Amino acid sequence: MTEADLDRSYSALCEALNRVGEDKAPLFLSMLCLSLISRWPQADDLMPLMEHAERRCADEAGHER
Repeated sequence: MTEADLDRSYSALCEALNRVGEDKAPLFLSMLCLSLISRWPQADDLMPLMEHAERRCADEAGHER
């Protein structure tokens, strides 16, 4: 993905989150993630990405304390 594609995708995600609202954001993100996951050819390629995201969330939670 090019830098322009990444920027366009990020902007579209932010705009979509604004449209669905804060209360529906977790549902929207879950649906989007499931849709994206279904496009990966193998689960083994996806697991490191989920582990990385989980670690980042744990790190962020540690910084909030």
